Parts: sequence; structure tokens; C-alpha cells
Amino acid sequence: MSLNLICTNPYYRAVMTPNTELRSQREGLSLDDLRTRVQESPSADALSPFQRPEWFDLLARHCFPDARVHVAHAEEEGASAWMPLLLDNTGLNALANWYSFSFAPLFLGTQDSAKQADLLTRLARALHGVHHRLSLYPVIGDGSPTPGMVVRAFRKAGWLTVARPQGLNYSLDVGDRSFAQYWSGRPGALRKQVKRKGGKSPYRFEIHHGVTDALWEDYSAIYGASWKEPEPYPAMIRDMARDAGLRGTLRLGFARDQGRPAAVQFWTVEGDTAYIHKIAHDRSLDSLSPGTLLSHHMFQHVIDQDRVARIDYGTGSNGYKRDWMESQRPMIRLDCYDPRVPAAWLPAARASISALVGGSARL
Repeated sequence: MSLNLICTNPYYRAVMTPNTELRSQREGLSLDDLRTRVQESPSADALSPFQRPEWFDLLARHCFPDARVHVAHAEEEGASAWMPLLLDNTGLNALANWYSFSFAPLFLGTQDSAKQADLLTRLARALHGVHHRLSLYPVIGDGSPTPGMVVRAFRKAGWLTVARPQGLNYSLDVGDRSFAQYWSGRPGALRKQVKRKGGKSPYRFEIHHGVTDALWEDYSAIYGASWKEPEPYPAMIRDMARDAGLRGTLRLGFARDQGRPAAVQFWTVEGDTAYIHKIAHDRSLDSLSPGTLLSHHMFQHVIDQDRVARIDYGTGSNGYKRDWMESQRPMIRLDCYDPRVPAAWLPAARASISALVGGSARL
């Protein structure tokens, strides 16, 4: 059994065994090495887009360029578990932020839940005693692995864990419905709005599977004219779109009036699931509802043309998502503390009190 905690920062590379003895083996392991392992694994297709090594690399380069990235790892008999993490002065955190629809450990070489649980416990035990705090967010309530599996693994390894709901994820299970069947079940007010505004709409709709400089200039102009706060990492979004275009998963939609963009939406289609990453419209055109009309067009396209089975609206509890979606799932924050370390006692107590007051997650 090889149990490793890998730090990809060139000044802090170490592999630690369960007894925390420093060892020099596999010093070169990094996100690049993880990418190679994923490419070699027949189970790589089971990974979500937010478990791909390329996704973690995007986050690390654009959002956390000065952070130290640790990849926790456990392996046995060709099966392995991986967890990309960030190290700061408070402990370890998931390599994730608001761009991440979910965060979960990666498993390669096994789909067996018992084996995955064992690997995850061994990974958690390798971290125990090395760091006194670890925080994972957003963990989706019915994700794979489930938050319950993660909590049980870390508790078994000696961690004190606190699970709290923090926000919602909205999704739609399309099944074998056509868009017409789906649309007939939408709220009456939404259907009336689309019928009323669409009947006199000046807009032409287009969906691109690749991105050019000109298209991205239009995207950026609309985002800047929208109600949205300025994008904190615009280069990250641009690289996300470029990567999706190269992989054939991009669906970049526009509503245009005589060539002038009025609304834009950035979706991807990964396997049988469509992910809605970004939506924006020119707020001076609110009365014409370009964003709503573009949403209608995008939903119709991915349901009838791409034949997706699921649509994921990502993080955030925005009220308008309820009109388009049919299911909601809790996003869970998992905080883990080493009870043997005095520095962990106060934050652990605070997290526990917060869970008591605000409600703990039902796992």
C-alpha cells in the first residue's frame, strides 16, 4: 500500500506515510502526473468535468497562482483515490471555488463502493497528524462519492467532522422527454412571457461549438453591460471556453438584434449532461427579455439536438433557476479537524455550534 501526500510546489515536495515519516519516493508526482494517470485509466470516462486534472490545473493557474497545491493520494492493487487540495495558514482546503459545480475525490481503477471507501479512509489517515484542519466544499448531497462516505472515511481515520448545508444546486432530469414535453410543464408565467416576448422578438439566436476572438469580445461586452459583478478571473472563463471548444463540448449561445449581441450564455455538454456556466444579458434591454428567450432556445437545443438526460444549473440559489429546473440538491461543506491538536479545538467548536444553530447536513 502506498499512501502519499504530495505537494506540487517545488519548494515543498514531500511524500508522507501514515506515520508521517518523510520519504523521497515519487517526488515528481503532480497534477501533470495525475493527468497522465487519468489518461491511462479505463475508468477516466466516469469522472465529472469538475474532477478532470485539466480543471484543477485551470483553477490553480488562474485563481490560486500563489497557493501551494497538495494532492492527497492512496493506492492499492491498481486502484487509487486522489484529492487535489490547497494549503494555507489555516490548513487544507478543496481545490475549488464558485466556478466548481462540485468537489469530490477521484477514484481510478475501481467502481466498487467498498473499495472506494477503503481507499478514502487510507487517504484520510495519511493526512491525519500532518494537518489539523481540512475543509471540502462544495460537496453535492447526492454526488459520487456521497458526503456520507467522505464523512465516515474521515471519522474512521480519526478526524472530527462537521457537515453543514451551504446553498443549493438546481438540476433537471430530462429523461426521454422532448423539449415540447418539458416546456409544457414550466410555470405558466414563464411560458406566457416567452410567448408574448417571442412573438415580436427582434432577436436571432445562434449557438457556437467553438470560440473566436470576435465571439469572445461580444461575450465580454454583454457581460460588462449586464447586472453581474465584474468577472474576478476573466482569463479563467476564456480558457474554459477555449478548452471546451477544443473538446467539442462548448455551447456558446447568443441572442442578436441585427448582429448586435443582446444576451449570451456559456454552456457545455459533457456526456449526457449539459452544464450552465454563465448567463448574461444587456440590462438596458430588460423589457425585451433577451436572456429568457435565449434560455428557451438553449434548452430546446440541448434537449432536442444534443439529447441530454440532465441539465445542471450549478451553484447558487437564484430564484429564477426554479422556473427552469425541477430538482434541488444541498451543497455540503465538510469541515474536518484533528481533535488531538489544540489549535483545532476553537474552530471545531465554532463549526459545531454553527451546525447546531443553522442545521447540520442530513447524510
